[in-house]
Parts: sequence; structure tokens; C-alpha cells
Amino acid sequence: MQIADTCRATAQTWYLCASARIYLICLLAFVCLLATVLHGESDACLSRTTLIGVPGADASEGLTATDFRVTVGGKAASVQSAKPADRPPRVVILLDASANHDQSTWAATQRVVDEFLAGFPAVGDFTLLAFDDRVQQAFHVTDRASLQGTLGEMFPSGKRETEAGLDEALKNGSASLGAYRQGDTELLVTTWDQIQKETEQALSQQRVAGIRFFGASFDQSRRVGPDRFGTGMTVENYSPFEAAAKASGGRWAWFDMSRQDPAASLRNATAAGKSMAALVRNYVVLELRLASPITKPEKLKIELLKDPKVKAEDRLATYPRDLFPCQ
Repeated sequence: MQIADTCRATAQTWYLCASARIYLICLLAFVCLLATVLHGESDACLSRTTLIGVPGADASEGLTATDFRVTVGGKAASVQSAKPADRPPRVVILLDASANHDQSTWAATQRVVDEFLAGFPAVGDFTLLAFDDRVQQAFHVTDRASLQGTLGEMFPSGKRETEAGLDEALKNGSASLGAYRQGDTELLVTTWDQIQKETEQALSQQRVAGIRFFGASFDQSRRVGPDRFGTGMTVENYSPFEAAAKASGGRWAWFDMSRQDPAASLRNATAAGKSMAALVRNYVVLELRLASPITKPEKLKIELLKDPKVKAEDRLATYPRDLFPCQ
């Protein structure tokens, strides 16, 4: 009986030891697997893709990785490759067609959008949403000229632009693009610069998705004095729309109608439309390698080193934008 009890105790001891050994082996295997997965995710988050618009016709041709200097959160990032756009970007145009316009602002609005469209190939992916207190008209075409013709036949409505109409247009514009594709761009032309929380959230969501935001404003209520340009400006110097545009890698134009005659306004509208089209169309895709993964939004700054003699307004294209943690 004593021998049997001893054997039973020995068996139990061996079983417990074996169980503990198996448990430790399984735990070690799990830790190794988890470390491998986390390392893989961390390594993948070091490789990021972004793009930058390059001003000027065919300016992106011939650029290489060595022509760019990139920092993320103030830390240098390695540019692995630089490739020019391989197809025209998808473009959504949000057009304030409200009673806020007078004859001169509407003429300038049409000129901005027409010159912007003229900067793209005859066939592309274009969406136009016209709004006042809500979205009134929507067009999705592949024929650029037909959309320019539609634009020329449009007139302002009898309703004022409202925050609700602007917010609906922004959300519908994002929805029309669906899944993000490199180069996706939104152009807003508005008479209303004053945005609320819902609009800020919509712009933030677009920025996270990677959509570049461009636009122009005729709102005369927010600023006094001449427009300001300069590389020393900070986000606090900009209106909410300007800050959102530059943080996304886009550009914003403001028209001071009180200081310009109609002819000058049309000339400036022509220049704005052409320059924004060039930045949207001529972009370079950069493959980056970060020094370390980011856990919160950081400022991404891209500098073009090849041609230091760039106009002041074009240098604003390198204004630090937001780079978000990988999803």
C-alpha cells in the first residue's frame, strides 16, 4: 500500500512538472510570436508613402529621392524613392453657388474653376457639387470639356450659403471618392470662411484619409488689410480653411475684393486656378523610411532641394502637413 502511494505521488509530481514545462514552453512560444508580430507591425509603420505637388508644367519629371529633404516631427526621414504621378488624380469640386455672390465674385469663381479644370487632360474623373444651404446639383463626368460647359451655364441661386450646406457638400464630396486613391483632391470655392465643429471634423477625417484640400475664398468678413504670404507664417496666421489646406499638402487662396477692380480679380482668379491645377496634377510619390514609428500625428515637412529659386507662394507647398500613425 505504501509503495502504491509512493508511485502515485511520484506520478503526480512528474505530471505537475511536465505540465509546468509545457506551460512555460507554450508561454515562450506565444511571447516569441507576439514579438515577431509587433516587430513586423512596427517595421511596416516605418515605411510610409506620401506625395507632394510640384509647381510648374512637367516639373516633376527627372526628380529623384536625393532632390528631397523630409522631416517628421523634426526628425530626418530617409527618402527611399521619388516617382512622378502615373495617372491624373480624381478631383471633387465643391462650388458655392449661393446668393452670397455678386456679379464680380461669381465671375471670379467661374474663372478659378474653369482655369483649374483646364489644367487637366481631356479625360479624367471629375465631380462637381454646387451648394447653398444644401447641395443643389451634382455632376460626375469623365469629359473635362463638358464639365467646363456646365460650369459656364450655372448661376447663383436665391439662397444664402450656410454651414449646413457647406458641411453637406464636404461629406458628399468625401463619399463620392470612396476608397482613397493616391492623388485624390478636393477643391472648395466659397464665400463663407467661418466653419464650426462639424466642418472641422469633416476636414480632419479627409486629412487622415489622405485627401488633399485646395480652395479659394471671397469672404470679406474675417480679415483687414492685404493678404500675407511668407514661409515664416504659422498655422495661427491662417484662417481655418487655409490651415486645413496646408496641413493636407494643399493650398488656399483668398481674394480681397475691396482692393481689386473686376479685371484684376479675373487675372488673379486665372493665376490661382492655373497654379492649383499644376500642384494637383504634377505630384511626386515619395516612399519614406521613418527613424521610429509615430504614435500621434506629427508634422511632415518636405523640401525640394533641386531648385532653390522657387517663388515665395510656391514654397508654401512645403508647409508642414500632418502625418498620422499607421492604421
